[in-house]
Amino acid sequence: MTKHGHFERLAKLLELEAAAEAEQLGAQARRQTGPAAERSGNCLVKLAIRDEQPAFGGRVVVTLAKRDQTQKLPWNRLSVGTPVLLTEENTAGQGGWRGIVCRRDTSSLDIVIGTSPEPEQDRPTFRLDLASDEISRQRMTAALAQARTVERGRLAQVRDVLLSIKSPRFEERPAKGGLAPLDAGLNASQREAVAFALAAADVAIIHGPPGTGKTTTVIELIRQAVARGEKVLACAPSNLAVDNLLERLVRCGERAIRLGHPARVLPELQEHTLDLLVDAHPDVAIARRLIRDANQLFDKVARFTRAKPLPGARQQMRAEARELIADARRIESRVAEHLLDSATIVCATLTGLDS
Repeated sequence: MTKHGHFERLAKLLELEAAAEAEQLGAQARRQTGPAAERSGNCLVKLAIRDEQPAFGGRVVVTLAKRDQTQKLPWNRLSVGTPVLLTEENTAGQGGWRGIVCRRDTSSLDIVIGTSPEPEQDRPTFRLDLASDEISRQRMTAALAQARTVERGRLAQVRDVLLSIKSPRFEERPAKGGLAPLDAGLNASQREAVAFALAAADVAIIHGPPGTGKTTTVIELIRQAVARGEKVLACAPSNLAVDNLLERLVRCGERAIRLGHPARVLPELQEHTLDLLVDAHPDVAIARRLIRDANQLFDKVARFTRAKPLPGARQQMRAEARELIADARRIESRVAEHLLDSATIVCATLTGLDS
């Protein structure tokens, strides 16, 4: 199979997976309303927005609860970390806002979405549905297309090595026993694997049956790379696997930052996520104040009803509010860039590092 055929086959498999997920969720459930829609556990209806708060990266945390405040949320499968789709009820619109559940209790839940909802109706109600993770799928599709078409550079080199078009390169390895382990508990084969991986210029594979200490070996490899002045991007396919790496690195005293939404990270590790580290930075308090000032300006524009504003006043206030938000985002980006530049290890899932 040619390199082009390999990536085209993977893209086709992604399409089949998307079709299977869509069938599983069921198009019929999207057409149901009221209690019938909620019985599957994949949907909540008649929701109202109780609160909105700005979040890192231009996102918004929206609190949803039943329009009737005496009602609790029915049983549902929308747990923390679940991808969801928020839509306005009783409209012809087919769009909506994709997000992730980040908190829930018996009467309300919070979701993180990319932009603040702008409903078409006064006092609207919303519907929240379990959704497929389209963002991850789009990132994987784009990555396959890039890997398939790139002609030069490091990506092309590594791709050709991984497809056995070119042979991997290795530097000279230290003499046997020359590598001083940071973990004294490593056995001889683990030490040999670390030395082998450190000598790889392109790729190295550490292989072994379950329970033979592969993760322990990878942790030693990362720490050895850091000890010789390198920065490491540590990735795994699932959030749980990344958290496992992060937990063990933190336990060893390494400074690591976790990319990805905190809702998909184990609670005891959330303090190491980029989002929470940015939020805790003193400069971001200024950004939050700028966003509050911008929201006050937007509210003032919306309250112009009886008294007619001066010509151009609305446009000027909207422009000022947008500039305040842009300033806030610049502060957040600068803080995030500083944190990542100062980190020795960054941990992420394969799709989570896309940004």
